[in-house]
Amino acid sequence: MDSRKTFRLPPLAAGAIALLLIAGGASCKFGTPSYTLTVIVPDTITGSPASGEYTYKELTSVNFSYTAVNPLYSVEVYLNGKLRYGYSGSIYLYGDGYTLAPDIIDDRGNWTITMMDTSATSATYTFTLTLSGPDVLSGTFTDSRGFHGTWTGASGTLLLTYTDWYDFVLTGTVYGLGAGTSGSYVGNSTTGTWGAKKAS
Repeated sequence: MDSRKTFRLPPLAAGAIALLLIAGGASCKFGTPSYTLTVIVPDTITGSPASGEYTYKELTSVNFSYTAVNPLYSVEVYLNGKLRYGYSGSIYLYGDGYTLAPDIIDDRGNWTITMMDTSATSATYTFTLTLSGPDVLSGTFTDSRGFHGTWTGASGTLLLTYTDWYDFVLTGTVYGLGAGTSGSYVGNSTTGTWGAKKAS
């Protein structure tokens, strides 16, 4: 005769132990992770969050807002090296090693410009425009067709004024270059829109 005894738990007790095991495993394996956000703010910009290293739970929404110390300048924000147009907004943390870095907008450089006439002629112009100058607020430009002019980029408004291509004036925002947004233009008795992307 087998002298070993078999012990069986009542169904309710067995279920309770199973739930405890599942709950214990979930807390160890599936806990909400924490992620690090590094913020780098230059001394030409003020706002929040300030420079430093922060720890947040996953999917936390972090608001940011920055302005230039000099109100004539405009601010853009980079997240992990990728441009986020505008100076304020929010980010959701999903992954580790985020870096948030506001910077002063500098539109100097080479841009591919496309102008689309919305008046009677329906002409389209595409050319490369090179902006240069002593600072980010103003300077001169030349285009690939040989025309020239002056530009200003103060207080968020970008103005391009040709000096030798009829009377063309292009108006937009300092955020518009490369942002996929359109500006407007007038010149040679025509009107239209224009956009720009960074020239390769």
